[in-house]
Amino acid sequence: MNDLRRAWLTATDAAIEETLRSVANAIGPAGPVASDLMDPLRSASHGGKRLRALLLLASHRAHGGHDETVAVYLAAALELFQTAALLHDDVLDDSDTRRGKPATHKVIAALHDTNGWTGDSETYGRAGGILAGDLALMASHRASSAAHSASPGHGSALANAFVAMADLVTVGQYADMHAAAQPFSALESQREAIVGVMRCKTASYSAEYPLVLGALAAGASSARVAELHEAGVNLGLAFQLRDDVLGLVGEPAVTGKPAGDDIREGKRTLLLWDAWTHGDDATRETIAGALGDRAASDTDVRNAVSAMVDTGALERAEAAIAGYGTAALTVLESGFSDPEGAEVLMEVARSVVKREA
Repeated sequence: MNDLRRAWLTATDAAIEETLRSVANAIGPAGPVASDLMDPLRSASHGGKRLRALLLLASHRAHGGHDETVAVYLAAALELFQTAALLHDDVLDDSDTRRGKPATHKVIAALHDTNGWTGDSETYGRAGGILAGDLALMASHRASSAAHSASPGHGSALANAFVAMADLVTVGQYADMHAAAQPFSALESQREAIVGVMRCKTASYSAEYPLVLGALAAGASSARVAELHEAGVNLGLAFQLRDDVLGLVGEPAVTGKPAGDDIREGKRTLLLWDAWTHGDDATRETIAGALGDRAASDTDVRNAVSAMVDTGALERAEAAIAGYGTAALTVLESGFSDPEGAEVLMEVARSVVKREA
């Protein structure tokens, strides 16, 4: 089974590199300056666990898909879309690192600073990060178009699904910003908004549409696709809640991000809502002392994390992850036509729920 996964990942990486070469050729007339964006974009597109690609490819095989060319291009498109989302997200959150390396907008800011160009290096870096993200987004559509062209029978359905996913992620990102901009006094009433962000911004492209796109490319029935939408949303909610747990108490050497960074960013997570509503006034005061404060000391952040943990929020989060995961896996345990693909899909789905990074 590992051989199959390795083969899929190798093919996906090759499709990503092929797509990025096409992008580099297209922007060649810009001259050497094009490498200012392409170099960090290529770096950002490497690494990661490729869980989305694996879910898509496993779903395709499990539902009887045979033309892996289409599925591989879709997987590459999905991973490039992920790259675009991360580059934009890092600018919006002013994150310093991504996957243990400097964030792309920080790399571009350093380029400005090192060369002594005029203007503000941070402003330049943010603008460059956005444009690198835009290039990644266009690259994802380039790979997606290649998949549609290779699958004339399902091309329209695939295109519509990919665009619907992109629409959801975009509005989910804005909803995330909107939630974080609300006063602390509004936190108790934000649960529905927070779950909405989780569903649109993360669940859609982390699990729901990878499963759906793979099945559509294999010619799955509309009834099965509807089941996968439901299972994918639940799996994606488990994915995001696991991400929030890791963001709060994960090991930085494993996650690639500082522990408690979500607190400094003021990110409205289900964990934060839970701790805020279950904690007392002293708990809320401690959390508020670091929440949304980029300059918060490590001590203040550690105190806020401890206060949240003391409310039992982590235990309740683990129970919720288990609930979402069970709901998803129950649907995914049947309805497949290829046992080998189904086995890989179930293996990847379980790893989404139990991952440590």
